[in-house]
Amino acid sequence: MNLIGLVLIAISTVVVISDIKERKISNRLNLVVLVCCLLIAYEYENIELHILRSTLVLAVGLVIFSLGIIGAGDVKLLSIYALIIDDQYWALSLATVGFIGGITALIILIKSIIVKSDTEKGVPYGIPIVVSSLFFIHLSALS
Repeated sequence: MNLIGLVLIAISTVVVISDIKERKISNRLNLVVLVCCLLIAYEYENIELHILRSTLVLAVGLVIFSLGIIGAGDVKLLSIYALIIDDQYWALSLATVGFIGGITALIILIKSIIVKSDTEKGVPYGIPIVVSSLFFIHLSALS
């Protein structure tokens, strides 16, 4: 693991904490993630930039955001990570985001039942996006 990878893990941890506490992922955090991903792509010659996929994720995600289903920060974060996840892992990474998102939603539901609170505002999808993406970025760097 190199310094850029460690910085990406650190800033991704900050993203998760921000999403849990505030249910928001700031543009500044997304910008730092973007810079790290671009540096990783530059450092690992075997990692290709998938600009078309990233743009498609952003476009579809903004439509879903306009329907109130997902946050804009989550959309931007996923489109940034989509830049450097290898094609062979992309579909699996999305499935993993969905699976971990379901577990996260279930935990929030159980917590709200136990605490008898309905103050939770949605699912912090930064958690599944970060966990899945970091794993598949690592696999992409190894292949």
